[in-house]
Amino acid sequence: MYKIIQNIIRNKKITVVFQPIFNITNQTIVGYEALSRGPADSIYYAPDVLFKAATDCGLLSELEILCRDTAIQQFANLQLTGKLFLNISPLVLLDKAHPQGETIKLVEKAGLNCQQIVIELSEKYPFPNAETLSLALAKYREFGFDVAIDDLGAGYSGLKMWSQLRPDIVKIDRYFVEHCHLDSFKRKFLKAIFELAKSAQAKVVVEGIETFEEYELLRQLGMSYAQGFYLSKPSANPIRDYPRWLEQDSLYFQLNA
Repeated sequence: MYKIIQNIIRNKKITVVFQPIFNITNQTIVGYEALSRGPADSIYYAPDVLFKAATDCGLLSELEILCRDTAIQQFANLQLTGKLFLNISPLVLLDKAHPQGETIKLVEKAGLNCQQIVIELSEKYPFPNAETLSLALAKYREFGFDVAIDDLGAGYSGLKMWSQLRPDIVKIDRYFVEHCHLDSFKRKFLKAIFELAKSAQAKVVVEGIETFEEYELLRQLGMSYAQGFYLSKPSANPIRDYPRWLEQDSLYFQLNA
């Protein structure tokens, strides 16, 4: 397995797709999340399989640098606007062997600026010491990067990590979105997160929206930032304009409710 992952990295067998993030209040696209894929003809096409294998082989740092480089360069080549959301493992962020300042170099090489980049830390994985992680993130913020906690509610630290890291953006895990219109507990949880975010002066991105019913309930609860298959699927050449049919669907629902 080590040689396979090493070969993927050495030969840059990585592709990147982008999924838009929408501001449904202003009806704009505010950015794109970069999603990395391995070789299409192998099990490593699935990102979970790819990154787990790289972690097991001790090659996570090398893989993440390649994915960041590919995503940043492609974002620039496509001349996409708004923020670029990059997924970064907390383990890599604190790896002493991980090259310092590498992301800044990649951003500058692509002709972008750090204010265009959002560093996403997934809550699906255990975060190392919060104080040490906060110091590491402070360095990113000094250069203008925004910080997001991804998959809120999915894993190890939840609201505690939100309180300690004070991210600019919080992304709610798909679990709380799925069938939320049929689940009173999920509705209460989502409403509480929107209210808490106002107090914390953080933006909330609701990801994983796959149906109109989910979208409409979230809109009624106060959602401003949305992401998911219902709005637009990830693509190597993503949409550039806000899909006008979104508001048409909502208006139709209101008139026929």
